[in-house]
Amino acid sequence: MDGFYGQFNIVMDEKGRIIIPSKLRPIIPKGAKEVENFILTKGLDGCLALYPRKQWELIQQRLDSLSFTQKDFRYFSRLLHSVAILINLDRQGRLLIPSHLQQEASLKKEILVIGAYRWIEFWNPDIYRKYLDQYGQSYEEVAEKLFDINHWQKE
Repeated sequence: MDGFYGQFNIVMDEKGRIIIPSKLRPIIPKGAKEVENFILTKGLDGCLALYPRKQWELIQQRLDSLSFTQKDFRYFSRLLHSVAILINLDRQGRLLIPSHLQQEASLKKEILVIGAYRWIEFWNPDIYRKYLDQYGQSYEEVAEKLFDINHWQKE
């Protein structure tokens, strides 16, 4: 898979189980019992983040380059890792969101799942709407800050 894309509304059952939308699931090799494992942890801005193992390793490499003497590093690392869990999707793309992570993101029955290219996010739909409303910049304004539009037009 070249990345995770799209936005989907799903339902979490009373035990905290969800089914990842099929368009976000990695392709399962024939005969495999489980898909590659993922790390599920606290995301940014009020969501949960589901990282494929390779993406998680890149994050860990970046964190390894930081000094444990930095107060911000210790704080971030503690929050990120203390709630993280290893997840294995079954062949139907199901996973269990533990109660401590449901609380982290205020997840209820209705969940918004977003493909965010390198990872997948799980949102309480109301919190996601508030996040978008409070951002204060348009899509175009953010794009201009992130990319040199003139450079893209020359190619």
